Amino acid sequence: MTDWVAVTSTSITGAGLVFAGWQLMIMNRAARMDRKVALDGVVASWRAVEAPREAQPDGNGVWLYEFQVHNPGRLPIDSVKIDWRFPCEVRRRRSGHLGKATKHLELTTPVVPGGGHRRWERRLVMNFAEAEACLQDTFAEVHFDDVAGRSRTNRWPRRRPVAA
Repeated sequence: MTDWVAVTSTSITGAGLVFAGWQLMIMNRAARMDRKVALDGVVASWRAVEAPREAQPDGNGVWLYEFQVHNPGRLPIDSVKIDWRFPCEVRRRRSGHLGKATKHLELTTPVVPGGGHRRWERRLVMNFAEAEACLQDTFAEVHFDDVAGRSRTNRWPRRRPVAA
C-alpha cells in the first residue's frame, strides 16, 4: 500500500511541477509582450486645434497644432526627441515673428514618466492651397531611450504614406 501512495504522491507532485512550469512560461510570455507594447506604443500624435477657413492675402494660412507624445509603459523614457516632418515647407510663428521655412520641426523633452504624456502647441504658417495634401503626408519619429539606456525610434503613422 505504501508503494501505491508513493507513486500517487510522486505523480501528483510531477503534475503540479509541470503545471507550475507551464504557468511560469505563460507569465514570462505576457511580461515580454507587455515590455514590447510599452516600447512600441510610445506614440506621437497631433491635431489641428485651429485651422484657417480661407487664405490670407499672401496665400498662406495659420494653423495651431497640438502635438503630444505618450508613454504607455509603467517605466519612464528619457532623452525624448520628436522629429515632425512635412512634405511641404512650413514656418513657425512665435510671438508674431515668422521662423525660417523648413520641412522639419523638432520637439524635445528630457523625460516622459510611465503612463504620462507631454504636450506642445505650435503655430504653423504654410501655403493654404498646398496644405491639405501636405498635411495628409505628415509624419513624426519619436526617438527615446528606455530605462536600460537602449535607444529606440517609433514612426507615426507606422507606414510611410504613398503618394497618389
